[in-house]
Amino acid sequence: MIDRIHAFMRYAEEGVCDQVVETRHGTALLTPSLPLVWQVNAVRVEDPEAEAGELAAEADEVQAAFGHRKLVVHDERLGARLAPAFAEAGWNVFRVLIMLRTRVPDRAAELEPAGELSRERGAAALAAFRREQPFGWQDEAVCQLAEMDARYDRALAARDFASPPGDPACACRLYTYAGMAQVDEVGTLEARRGRGHARAAVSAAADAAAADGCEAVFIVTDAADWPQELYRRLGFDEIGATYEFLKVSASSRP
Repeated sequence: MIDRIHAFMRYAEEGVCDQVVETRHGTALLTPSLPLVWQVNAVRVEDPEAEAGELAAEADEVQAAFGHRKLVVHDERLGARLAPAFAEAGWNVFRVLIMLRTRVPDRAAELEPAGELSRERGAAALAAFRREQPFGWQDEAVCQLAEMDARYDRALAARDFASPPGDPACACRLYTYAGMAQVDEVGTLEARRGRGHARAAVSAAADAAAADGCEAVFIVTDAADWPQELYRRLGFDEIGATYEFLKVSASSRP
């Protein structure tokens, strides 16, 4: 299953980029038209023998036009090997959990109302959340993220869900392709957190994917952050992880 999820990720990554270029140690995903969207301007490391120093040098070369350096490693063992060296060199190191829905969710508590949104209302709900986040520090970043969403819409089937649907406190996006589904872009407005809206929106998206016959529904989340506990209560279990290494110049920070 993890191989199929990696294939889904590669398809999604490459389907939204301006350029996909082979490098010495992997694949460069380059989108100069969206320079503030780090996830579509990255180097995917695929060489199991690569060392941190040479990967950092490759990032400097390939991403010279950008205000950040980002490396993505799908191979968990390779990422774990590289992580200490990147941390010592001052990079931000993220272990990103891949969580598959494997169980019936814990539904002891009644869920808040949730439902599907139109694409226009879904985009507006996501934009509202992004403006509260560090990467929403300028309108241009929010606009570029919206353009990235439009590209994902063309590469994957996309639907938006929210709780409550009439006045979204939390929204998320469901991507499906080739019998697989990913719940992504989960965001709750700060003033309305802690009321069960994320639980309801994610459950609605995952249930819709299952109803559509998707063989697997997964979600990814930072291993160092709390949402993983919510996703476990909703029936998701960790089946693997990817690693991301990020360095951002002072001029590119919020």
